Amino acid sequence: MRMWKTTLAAASMTVLTLIGSTSPGAARGAGPDPSAPAAVPAGQGPSDGRVEAGRSGSDADASAVIRCEGQVQRPHNSTHVPGTVNVVVTVSCTGAVPEITTRAALYKNGRLVNQSRLRTQRNTRGGQNNVAVRCSPGNYRGWMYFKVVFPPGYRPPTGSSNGFGQEVALSC
Repeated sequence: MRMWKTTLAAASMTVLTLIGSTSPGAARGAGPDPSAPAAVPAGQGPSDGRVEAGRSGSDADASAVIRCEGQVQRPHNSTHVPGTVNVVVTVSCTGAVPEITTRAALYKNGRLVNQSRLRTQRNTRGGQNNVAVRCSPGNYRGWMYFKVVFPPGYRPPTGSSNGFGQEVALSC
């Protein structure tokens, strides 16, 4: 049984090494500049991102993988600040990580109207960020960027992704 787990872990590490931190979201440009694009690309559907890393070493097994998933929530009329539209982005990991950095952005009718500052949360399994704008009728959509720093011994050591949420018509 131990040999099977070690073989499975080695195969998992090989796959992780081959894909590195590239996920569908990362391949679309979550690189050194995590600023939101100026406009929603034509035909862009919802696309929350995912990243993962595995612990290296001979005793590692398939359960030694931390997976993190980003989610862009639906833009909505704020209940905390009347007269504004808000979008919240979250990241959830299956294990604690040293650092999660997030940025949220809000689009109205396909154009960027505001983005948050980068927010870093440490020694956690999850992170979140939000951004808001004054409400005027239109179609709103959120976007997120996130970067995860995995614990020492995990490969790859970091992963990042980005993605868009669903478009929502709001009349204020």
